[in-house]
Amino acid sequence: MRLTTLVPTLACVAAVPLAIAADPQLKFDGFVDSILSTTSLINSDPEDRESNTKFSYAAKLGLAATITEKIAAQVDLYAPGDGSIGVKQAYGTWSPMSGLEIKSGKFIGDVGWVAAYAPNLFRINAGPIVGLYTVDPTGVRVGYATEPISVGLTVSNGLFSEHDDQGQSDVGQPNEHFGYTLDIVFTLPDDKGSINAEAAYDMSATGTEGDALHLGLNATLTPAQSLTVGAEVIYQNFAVPQGSTGDDTTKLGALLMANLKLGQALPFESSVTAMWQYVSTDDGSTEDTTHEAALALLTYPGGSDKLGLNFEVNYMMTSSDDGTTETSADTLGGAVELLYVF
Repeated sequence: MRLTTLVPTLACVAAVPLAIAADPQLKFDGFVDSILSTTSLINSDPEDRESNTKFSYAAKLGLAATITEKIAAQVDLYAPGDGSIGVKQAYGTWSPMSGLEIKSGKFIGDVGWVAAYAPNLFRINAGPIVGLYTVDPTGVRVGYATEPISVGLTVSNGLFSEHDDQGQSDVGQPNEHFGYTLDIVFTLPDDKGSINAEAAYDMSATGTEGDALHLGLNATLTPAQSLTVGAEVIYQNFAVPQGSTGDDTTKLGALLMANLKLGQALPFESSVTAMWQYVSTDDGSTEDTTHEAALALLTYPGGSDKLGLNFEVNYMMTSSDDGTTETSADTLGGAVELLYVF
């Protein structure tokens, strides 16, 4: 479950209706994200020094079409800041009966807790754990919701590489190698949050006959109106392709977060976020580990949730051990963001 529907107080997207009459009803929404970031390598073994300060951007333009009471469609164009513009989402939904929804096309996957779009983040950067998430799948998702549980099953071209997402045209391949995702969300009573369990299986993630298993558990809790707590754990296993040498690759991830609204502490609406993330990868010969701690201040100085002025500092510790050589690096980073939402 990507947090596209659980929106933090200081980072919500409000779709603005376009004045178009009759059927279908159309709504545009999007954002423009501009960031000044800096990183400095402050400690490493072997000893090195490196820094980088730059401006960057990202933008989204989304179109939601309500075709009938039971039929809808969504198209999102997304610019990640590298000069390209791609289709992040292009799907339709059909609700043949109450609680049941069929979605087909390309859409943001259910794997992971961290939101896919900047306005839904509790900080400026997403952090290293999103490297364990799947690509945006192309396929079909069938979802059914009845309080307090919702269940979704997705069948897609693939999950863990862009190559898998482009189709299945390997010469001599005996069977199509699809990806499968099961997502279960339990909503807590009294608006206290939700708990999400997810399992994903990709039949060909690392090459022919090399499969991948993902297991994840995350939660979003609101023990008080001013406090939101997030947590996530991930386990993944990537098998070596059939006939290849080597060991399976195991990946682990964890996340803890707390977001506190500051009330009247500032003259405008604001909150502070503390977050810790952990990621490790072990392929049998080399173990790589990353720890990241981040602190962010989110503000709306324009008196509207359509303009966010956000600040972040983060500290990342990475290490690698191949059984012979150990390397490590500590990186200090910071960012200032102006986020325009429409």
